[in-house]
Amino acid sequence: MKAFALRWLSGDERTLGAFLALGVMTMAFFRLPTLRDGLGVPAPESALVMVLVAVAVVWWTMLPRGFVWLDPADLTWRDFGGVDRVALISGRLAGGWLLRQLALGYVLALLAAVIVAPAEWTVAGAAVLFAGGAVALGALRGPRRALWPEALAVLALAAFAVAVRPGPVVSYVLAAVLVAGAVPLLARPALANVGRTALVDGWHDRVLRVSGVQFLDLALLLPAARPVRPRGLGPPTGLRLAWLGTLGRARHLPTAALLAFVAVAAHLAFPRLSEFVVFPLLGYLAVIPLTAGLGELWRSPGRRRWVGRSDTALRLDHLLVATALAAAWATPVFLAGPGWSPTVLLTVPVIASCAIRTMTRRPPTYDNLIPVDTPIGALPMRLVFQTLRGPDVGVLAVLLLPALPLWGALLVIAAVVALALFR
Repeated sequence: MKAFALRWLSGDERTLGAFLALGVMTMAFFRLPTLRDGLGVPAPESALVMVLVAVAVVWWTMLPRGFVWLDPADLTWRDFGGVDRVALISGRLAGGWLLRQLALGYVLALLAAVIVAPAEWTVAGAAVLFAGGAVALGALRGPRRALWPEALAVLALAAFAVAVRPGPVVSYVLAAVLVAGAVPLLARPALANVGRTALVDGWHDRVLRVSGVQFLDLALLLPAARPVRPRGLGPPTGLRLAWLGTLGRARHLPTAALLAFVAVAAHLAFPRLSEFVVFPLLGYLAVIPLTAGLGELWRSPGRRRWVGRSDTALRLDHLLVATALAAAWATPVFLAGPGWSPTVLLTVPVIASCAIRTMTRRPPTYDNLIPVDTPIGALPMRLVFQTLRGPDVGVLAVLLLPALPLWGALLVIAAVVALALFR
């Protein structure tokens, strides 16, 4: 606790950021009429669906176990009683888990205030929040095995919330079931299989994530492919290569499925929030990890020459695969979410084009950042524009599509696709 206080209350930029975040979060409770006008006032069961899906999302964010890491130097020089691995990593786990639980509690409190939820609905949401957090903590404390049982549990919770839309009674039953499942998980030894290999691999992943965020380099954040069954690269070479890149990252399919549930839940919980914001944004986040093969290919001109295809042809091959992935994601979301406008399906090629444009960005340069003074300080506009390559045309497209007739919307889509192919 003392280390936490020293880290966040030292008076540096972290303290400033924490105070700004707390101020913005507190201000929301004094702007409830504005939130009701902008987001709408859902039925209590829709808000409870959003809370349950948020619990699943927060649980999912901890499954990669980013807290399991240790500097190889510590393992080399202080590995004989100098570092208590279990205590150190357990502390990180507890801190990350507690912050997520507080964030979920804030979401529940804000939704309850917006819809003026009855007490039984709020208590039911808190019960599921606590029970889901207990299961997540128990699963993460135990030895790490295959990821798919945990992924199935998370997806089952989100699917149950969207399909059933439970009321207070069903939520209490669900919370009881989750607590019963958490008891044996919490009884297991904490982090029993934390070894040197897992710690060093986690440290490498952490270095890449931190460097990618600090330098705004998306290439360092892209997921690497894993080996798949050997397949030939005969004609059509480009399409086969794009599909193999997707297969090598198939472990991110549960993430795409979870984002589909988030899209449906957000559409239910925020009826006035534009569907042209929810649908393409979550679709883009779902497709990005599956198209990372193009980003890896684009970082190596030698590999592109080895493939024997022009840059435009490679973009087209990956665009076709990305469009198929976006359509496969969008179809169940459109069918499961009531009230979607059919025109929202026009964003499917936009999602794919934004993903391709993101993957084909050049490496960031830092020689002339073009700083511009703003109320929050100087912003390196050149680096910002480099980072926003991909979503930039998507934002412009989703602003124009709802306001144009069909022929105008098709022209906008054609322009976005052409921009992704040729630039």
